Amino acid sequence: MCGIVGYISNQKLSLNDNLSIMDHRGPDANGQYYYQYKEQHVGLGHVRLSIIDLDSHSDQPFEYLNRYVMVFNGEIYNYIEIRKELLKNDYVFSTSSDSEVLIAAYDYYKENVFDYLDGMFAFCIYDKKENKLICARDHVGIKPLYYYYNQENQEFYFASELKSLFTFKEVPKKISKNAICEFLFNGWLYEPDTGFENIFKIMPGGYVEYDLNTFKLKNKIYFDVAKEEKTLDSLKEKNIEDLIDNSIDIQCRSDVPLGVFFSGGVDSTVIVSKIENTACLSAKYNEDDIKDSGDGNDYLYSKEVAKELNLDLTPIELEEDNFSIDTIKNIVKCSEEPIADFTYQISEKISFKAKEAGYTVMLSGMGADEIFGGYPRYKYVKYKKFFSLIAFFSQPFSKIIKKSKYLAKKVDRFNEFVKEKDFIFAYTSLIVGFSKQEVRNLIKDKNDIQLYHNKISTYLDKVKDKSDFKKAFYLDLYGFLTHNFIVTDKSSMQASIELRVPLINKFLLVKNFYEDDDKLIDFQTTKKQLKNILRKILPDKIIDRRKMGFNPPMDILINNFGKEKIVDIVSKGSLNKYINIDYILNLIEEHFKNKNNHTYKLWLILYLNYWIEENE
Repeated sequence: MCGIVGYISNQKLSLNDNLSIMDHRGPDANGQYYYQYKEQHVGLGHVRLSIIDLDSHSDQPFEYLNRYVMVFNGEIYNYIEIRKELLKNDYVFSTSSDSEVLIAAYDYYKENVFDYLDGMFAFCIYDKKENKLICARDHVGIKPLYYYYNQENQEFYFASELKSLFTFKEVPKKISKNAICEFLFNGWLYEPDTGFENIFKIMPGGYVEYDLNTFKLKNKIYFDVAKEEKTLDSLKEKNIEDLIDNSIDIQCRSDVPLGVFFSGGVDSTVIVSKIENTACLSAKYNEDDIKDSGDGNDYLYSKEVAKELNLDLTPIELEEDNFSIDTIKNIVKCSEEPIADFTYQISEKISFKAKEAGYTVMLSGMGADEIFGGYPRYKYVKYKKFFSLIAFFSQPFSKIIKKSKYLAKKVDRFNEFVKEKDFIFAYTSLIVGFSKQEVRNLIKDKNDIQLYHNKISTYLDKVKDKSDFKKAFYLDLYGFLTHNFIVTDKSSMQASIELRVPLINKFLLVKNFYEDDDKLIDFQTTKKQLKNILRKILPDKIIDRRKMGFNPPMDILINNFGKEKIVDIVSKGSLNKYINIDYILNLIEEHFKNKNNHTYKLWLILYLNYWIEENE
């Protein structure tokens, strides 16, 4: 894994500061390349974390055929297979790296190269013959790539991280007011927005092309699962387990030590069951804190599965975690975008532990929930009529239900979902954030709610003929999933760890997007395909346990802050410029009087306060 940065400008700019600010992404080497075409200057920079072909000949920027220059972040997992095809067409290679294979493949296939790539990547290639620059992102958006385009000044800038992009003095840093509304709904933003005006990410499955002759920037989509019937035809003879086996197999290619982040859940268990003699690192919380939060203890299941499968399990002790203002500020600073995902801290900590243990590459089950139907909310969407009846008859018992520490945080969202007729707002209510009425109470410009609705409608227009479950599936590809990828990328790279996600790639995604809904999920079971794989080797009681997620005991952390401290933060911060804080003060009062559990909402507000403070 690496970090990339670059620009096209009417003046030559040094990349030293842009690279040094993200040297955690590539501590093994760094390089710069400069070129002038007419009045325009091109600069490309790279910091390298060596994974495949550790030789310095594979350092970047990588020049090829005296025509192309490339900076590349990620891995092309099937580079060996692509290389064999290129050798048949008289290509000669001077390294054994996937980087050289990628740039050679681009020379051979041009913009059709994406049809042949299986990997996670963000790259930029400058073509000196055509005088154009292309910046691309992988099919599902595992690797981020940010950019700013100023047509008037004929400038284009890009980087793997926002802090590197903003190091360019020419790139403006201004909070987007509209982003606040969307953040309140979800705790993150849908692609391609970043929370800053005129700063965007390359779309998953997309690329931008800048022509130095016309100064025009074109946005293009090369992969959209809603339009991949052709890819589906090539997969008809493949079963899902064979596709999983192949994905895990090629993602284990590495010239450095490799391990697995293991929770004992379905996803990571499928991965470790397919690999021989791999080390498993598992997060372990304080048991009393877990109990007080009403959540389950994943580590107990990790041990049980490890015993069943004879795994090498290493616990990562996390009970001494100190959740403070400094903790929130660190999450804000490192996640960069407005992404209030409190798993960031745990992901970063366990990544550092993996690095200390000698690992550079780790595998994770991330992405499986989205493409295998793993979230309970998918059941609610699929069987909404039935759950509406449950909600109607359970109303008299709502006070009793709210006494459960686990259910108290979810019942309001569930009730909001069954009452809402509009699909967008109904599905949004199942995410962590505020309800539509609460957002209306919070924001100052009510038109922002309609702008959010319009944005999501643009995605749904592409899948209007699909089931509600597949609509939710599709939305998550550009929202919930990609925000998780950002958190994972930023947290693991702080420790210079490359994290791979073998349970999601373009083949698995296409296969399941066009699969019958009932083969993925039914009223009783989520992730049916993965669980059926595990039933061959594990008892049902382990496989069918309640899903927990990779979450710290958030109730304890918020309650330890205390009412007075949270009120003081909200009252004295910059929130008042963007939202009505009186409503927040009421929520704080309710929470600490035990009238309602607002743990997640208070976390969102604390995060938003410090994100605004960091970026104003």
